[in-house]
Amino acid sequence: MRITKIAACLVVLCMSVPVTAVHAQQAGTYRLTNAFTGMAKCLDIVNDGRNTQLNLATCGNYSGQAWNMSAPDSQGYRSMRTDFTGRGMCLDVVNDGRNNQLEMARCGNFTGQAWHVEPAGNGSVRLRTQFTGSSRCLDVVNDGRNDRVQLASCGNYSGQLWTLERM
Repeated sequence: MRITKIAACLVVLCMSVPVTAVHAQQAGTYRLTNAFTGMAKCLDIVNDGRNTQLNLATCGNYSGQAWNMSAPDSQGYRSMRTDFTGRGMCLDVVNDGRNNQLEMARCGNFTGQAWHVEPAGNGSVRLRTQFTGSSRCLDVVNDGRNDRVQLASCGNYSGQLWTLERM
């Protein structure tokens, strides 16, 4: 009887896994929104001619908000590109000693471009890089404007909880 109850609980638990957690294991194109800023702002590329900077912008049908995630490698890391910047540019950590700023840079075999998508519950995920390790997560800068992102110490912060919406 006890085993039956445990099995039933496991079935219910498995059925309640959010779609985003399942999708997090698949290659595809996603729109990224954040628990802190809500579903109206998406991770985007600043269209300034250089096209290397990121921000959070009003969600829309924009190629800078279409994030292409590769299938995870054997260690669970993947690259992240946008339709706007193309296949040759990847989301990367600026290696400046602080290692908390992000940019789009030429794709290569760099640990700052190797992203891990970690289920965080309630349909959210945390995004970390191989370069900065498990201690830093993609986060929204809480400065009143709330339109910039950085890598910050991981914690139970809504700015680090991302939703991946399959496009």
